[in-house]
Amino acid sequence: MEVKAKGQSLKKILFKYLLSIGLGLVISIGFILGVLQAAYQFKWIFPANYTESLLLKRKTEIATSKKFEKSLLPENTSYLFLSKDGKVLETNMNGKTQDRALDYHKGSGYSNANLSFMELQRPDGSVVVAYNLKPSYRNPWMQRNLPQINILFLSLLLLFCFISMITITFIWAKKISRELNPLLKASDEIGKQNLDFEIGKSNIQEFNEILKSLEKMKLGLSTSLETNWREEEKKRNQIAALSHDIKTPLAIIRGNAELLGETDLTEDQEIYLKYIRKNTSRISKYIETLMFVNKSNQVKDLNLLEVKVEKFVENIEKLTKEFTASYQLKLLENIHYENKSLMLDAKEFERAFLNILSNAGDHSSKNASLELRISSKNDQLEISILDQGPGFTKEDLFYATDQFYQGDKSRHSKENYGIGLFVAEQIIKMHGGRLILENRRDEIGAKVSILLPVK
Repeated sequence: MEVKAKGQSLKKILFKYLLSIGLGLVISIGFILGVLQAAYQFKWIFPANYTESLLLKRKTEIATSKKFEKSLLPENTSYLFLSKDGKVLETNMNGKTQDRALDYHKGSGYSNANLSFMELQRPDGSVVVAYNLKPSYRNPWMQRNLPQINILFLSLLLLFCFISMITITFIWAKKISRELNPLLKASDEIGKQNLDFEIGKSNIQEFNEILKSLEKMKLGLSTSLETNWREEEKKRNQIAALSHDIKTPLAIIRGNAELLGETDLTEDQEIYLKYIRKNTSRISKYIETLMFVNKSNQVKDLNLLEVKVEKFVENIEKLTKEFTASYQLKLLENIHYENKSLMLDAKEFERAFLNILSNAGDHSSKNASLELRISSKNDQLEISILDQGPGFTKEDLFYATDQFYQGDKSRHSKENYGIGLFVAEQIIKMHGGRLILENRRDEIGAKVSILLPVK
């Protein structure tokens, strides 16, 4: 099913995002200004000219009172009461402010937003009042402990704008991430070669174009895999048929060779007959190996049954004893385990284990020791085979489980032409386990370990 490239373009989405950011900033600024207006309205804070307005309102009263009453001055002001000849009669100003007030009285000073002056004339002299043209809190505690109103509201404005931008960006990122999900899912499934899935849709045009390409890729890959599978299946069937067909003339040659052996032969004829028997036996082994390789590529499923570890270990010991006896090897055992359970296909696992034993036997001299170690580790059962052969090379450790790999000191069975450890690893992986190759640390030799999950 083809994905239709509908939805919005990325350009339009980006424009909407920028519009959302702008709208968020306008709302943040409007909110702060609204709070500021409400604070003025309910007189939680006083405007910058509030003190100046009070002074103008009380100007006449301050100027005409019989005696100078400092209580008539608004809070947050300081004063300088001068006599008619300019002498200081009373003040609560600090030295620096007092100097500036005197300069203002003489006409050489000036006012600014940080410190303004107003001079009130009285019959007994004059009063110079200093005040700030800045907003102020109504509450004295707030006036003492909080930042200046302008700084506070500017900080709040920046904070709200930042929160607005972060929130809007997070919302849009989540929305775009949701639109990316079909792409991520499709690429993940194709990467796993799981092609039996429906490709989703997106509300973004450019993403839908990519999904269309992924749909074509999926169909192409599906066709390619199906073609390859059919070719491989055809090859396997041809190999199986050819192997079977070769067996018939080989059996005839072997039968006739046996008949010849029952007749009177010359010494040369005996040698030639020996060659025939030896090479027919070799061809037979080649055919068995060819069929074995063909079968190893067809292992898809296991018949897993729950087995007690005790019974499993008994079977492993039995196989190892039979093997070492036939290879004339000394068997050493180091076995201790917890009798839990594991899921096992006994036939396939035996096949894998015998491959590992064969690899060890092929690289062990007669009467050498072969050690079987079995132990429980957390939720795993570890089975190790340790031999006294030459050990693994660095190349072997890296490639030994590759199919058909045969290094100079490869741990593959000579009978299996580089597929022994490959097949063993595949079967162990299908059991949910791991195959570990390493060299012994106590002496020269190789160590092959199987880790199987237990419950």
